[in-house]
Amino acid sequence: MTTETRRPRMRPGGIGIRSFLVIRTTGVLLAVLALGHFGLTHIVHDVAETDSSFIARRWSSALWVVWDGLLLVSALAHVGAAMTAVVRDYQTDRAGQRRTLTWLRALLAALLVVGALTLIVSAG
Repeated sequence: MTTETRRPRMRPGGIGIRSFLVIRTTGVLLAVLALGHFGLTHIVHDVAETDSSFIARRWSSALWVVWDGLLLVSALAHVGAAMTAVVRDYQTDRAGQRRTLTWLRALLAALLVVGALTLIVSAG
């Protein structure tokens, strides 16, 4: 008699569907923000004139600080959700390990967001 080892069925919803939705939503948002950033920085303005004074003038506007902040937070959320999906695909079924990994990912994501936004706000 052979016994099959099956993974327990995952209930619908939960963190898997949230990761899926965050990846899709931030992907669309990143496409708009990144293409807008690229177009305005490299096509509308001459690349040869892009220097530190150009960036200082640009970041003196609240629009660009918010734009770059949204771009950064969206990228970090996108990566965090994708990392969650990948880890959930390959992790073991031990609940304690899963909880520890979840908290470590959340802590790392929070530190990255706070650190990056601190840099943007202090530079702007």
